[in-house]
Amino acid sequence: MRHIFKHTFVRFAIVGGIGFLVDLSSMLLLAIWLPPAVARGIAFWIAASSNWWWNRSITFSDVNPDNTNKKAAALQLTQFLGGSVVAFVPNWGCYLILMSQPPALHNPTFSLLWPYLAMIPGILVGLFLNYAFSRFWVFSPAKH
Repeated sequence: MRHIFKHTFVRFAIVGGIGFLVDLSSMLLLAIWLPPAVARGIAFWIAASSNWWWNRSITFSDVNPDNTNKKAAALQLTQFLGGSVVAFVPNWGCYLILMSQPPALHNPTFSLLWPYLAMIPGILVGLFLNYAFSRFWVFSPAKH
């Protein structure tokens, strides 16, 4: 089991799962007061910030063992959010396309869940893009 957790992608995916829960719970709370599309946009930024912290602390902690450097942390946060913006485009696009279509099942419960289920495909696309940005740009080993 430890062998599996040695792979950064596995740790990144676990952090992404935590981020999905942050994203979903934020969206559920925000959707009480805001339209689903607006709530979705804000929830994404809350989750992206959370994911940066978890990835810095867990996924890529071996790259920068000195997690006390505030300047390096600020640069990583900026880069991580920049990469998240790029990954947000297909994420948001998937969501808008799915939300523009009526749910496949004509079930009242499914219709209520549709704004939340429509998040999943975009999140999966974002997972792979964000991993590439994180692994090879944001948390890449420092060049000497």
